[in-house]
Amino acid sequence: MENKNKLYGRERVCASIIDNKIKGKTLNIGAGEMQWIENILFIKNKNFFSSDLDDKNLGVENKAINKVKADATKLPFKDGYFSQVIILDVLEHIKDHHKALDEINRVLNKNGKLAICVPNDTFLSYFNPVRYVQHERHYTIKDITNLLTKKGFKVKRVFAGGGIFELAALYIHFFAKYFIKKKVSPFSKIIDKEYFKHNQKGNEIAILAIKN
Repeated sequence: MENKNKLYGRERVCASIIDNKIKGKTLNIGAGEMQWIENILFIKNKNFFSSDLDDKNLGVENKAINKVKADATKLPFKDGYFSQVIILDVLEHIKDHHKALDEINRVLNKNGKLAICVPNDTFLSYFNPVRYVQHERHYTIKDITNLLTKKGFKVKRVFAGGGIFELAALYIHFFAKYFIKKKVSPFSKIIDKEYFKHNQKGNEIAILAIKN
């Protein structure tokens, strides 16, 4: 799909499970700081809704037409309102992930798509500093697929990728963000190669699921 060739690594893989040409409405839960979903995949799309708990992530840098401050465990939308929900690197931050997935199921229409990415619970993930300061949990592939099945979803595609260079880039990113006050993205092309093939021990799990 258009614009997806501008992305690298986990973003490229996550974008591959997102349908930016879908008919009906799409909700992105957790716009975050990067906002590539808003500003690349769904730019100027009137059927796209960007949500976040933090007002600053819904500011002028976020180019979405529809922006909503929302809690994933209590979404302010009626049942079956969306044809697609995107939740990338967010579920691991939520204490009650069961309630969040129940809410996602509720706001999705029948056969609605769920694009979800979570950190993989591997040996390498224990060296991820975010695991200890922001994440409630990491997931094995079996954990997340079983959870989605129990919550009324049919898993259609699973991909895991990422490696040591991505982890090293994370440390550099945090250093630059908090000490130099700049955003940097080192090793982009090398990290992209870490996502060329499915690797069960990769850093990130990307899943496309359908509401039953």
